[in-house]
Amino acid sequence: MGLFSKAKDNFEKRQQIAEWNYRTREYISEAERIYQEAYDKLQDSCIKVSLKVNDYVNYKQKILNEINSTLKKLDTDNKEFQLTSKVDFLLLEASAITQHEQLNCIDKMLATWVTPSVTDLFHNVSTEEYYMAKQNMHQAKAYKETMKAKREELRNAKYAVQSIPDFISTEKIQIEELMQKFRKTAENIKSSNTDERTKSLCDIAKIIADSLSTQFIDNNYEITSQYTDISKRISGINSSLAGAAWLIGG
Repeated sequence: MGLFSKAKDNFEKRQQIAEWNYRTREYISEAERIYQEAYDKLQDSCIKVSLKVNDYVNYKQKILNEINSTLKKLDTDNKEFQLTSKVDFLLLEASAITQHEQLNCIDKMLATWVTPSVTDLFHNVSTEEYYMAKQNMHQAKAYKETMKAKREELRNAKYAVQSIPDFISTEKIQIEELMQKFRKTAENIKSSNTDERTKSLCDIAKIIADSLSTQFIDNNYEITSQYTDISKRISGINSSLAGAAWLIGG
């Protein structure tokens, strides 16, 4: 009676170990799926937005070339504002997450099916094996929860990245308006108020140059505070010149 009781206990422990091992693989597989899907979406957004950022940098470089050419023609005593620096957009780098065994079973029943064995009569399932399987299962479950938290971080980064084109569009409108004022001021610079007009032209040149030499995106995929200040200055100069018709006009 005792021998068969021990065999039954061993069989049940082997069943439990098989169940825990299955759940361990299941948690790991689900955790990696959760992370990878979020990672792929962020990477896709980064690639698309990086193209828009590069286009915008090229646009501002052309604007700066025009400004520099105009100032040279006017023979103003300006420094060279032509820059070759570019704004680096932080493309997503592959994060190294530990690779675990993937779940290959077709059906849970097949993966956890344990048959009674004659060895259950004579060989006890070790306590270490039993509790190690349980511990692995709990660690895998915790790993899945960690990946859920990582997914939220990746989602937040994706939302930040996807907001960048709107920021660019808004700022580009400001630059277009600023350049209209620049061209008009340059046309009328010989008439009067030459010093004030020259200063306004150089102020515009400097702010565009500064925008090209200031870090645009931070490690959280957000617009840096330094660049936000630059953007506010662009808007500020635009507003101040809009209120100075005498400076822009003939």
